[in-house]
Amino acid sequence: MRFALIAVALCCLAAPLRADARWQLDCTTSQISTVTLRGVEGAGNYGYMTFTVTNRTGREVPLSFGVWASTDVPGRLYRGTIDPVVKAAVEKATGKTFKSLTEIRGEKLADGSSIDVIVSFGKLDPNVDLLDVHLQGLVDRVFRDKGKTYVEDKVLVLEAARPGDEFSRQYDLVKVKKVKWVALEPAKELKRA
Repeated sequence: MRFALIAVALCCLAAPLRADARWQLDCTTSQISTVTLRGVEGAGNYGYMTFTVTNRTGREVPLSFGVWASTDVPGRLYRGTIDPVVKAAVEKATGKTFKSLTEIRGEKLADGSSIDVIVSFGKLDPNVDLLDVHLQGLVDRVFRDKGKTYVEDKVLVLEAARPGDEFSRQYDLVKVKKVKWVALEPAKELKRA
């Protein structure tokens, strides 16, 4: 009888314990690519990236992504945005439909669902050889662990390089060399008021 009561108590506690688990979305990224066209910033080589996010967390998750790319050129940082001309060109070339960061902001992704996203970086500086693309929003930033609440911003970083001829940048491929998780700051405990 005692064993049955313990089993029932553990089953009742299992749901709250699962609620404390930190969720993390799966992300499959494409290569960072360029397309030559006349976009919002005029004619030139526009950098973009596509990625697929899949929810295997067991719950519905709100979407809010941020993307930016740091470079080896001092003071040159690219903020992930959307250029409708780039989006249309990529959709036509791939035959796939993509959502932009603004189109999915505030939406919820059901468990077991996936979404294809495109991010444009605008015209790439021909002097940029290295890009570190940061993708934020794939991990729950506020989570509980052992009864305490923490906040931590983790980003998926794609370290990429664009080797090749600096005079024909439109033909150079941007290759992802390494993918890693990085905490922007150490986790901080949130104190109760």
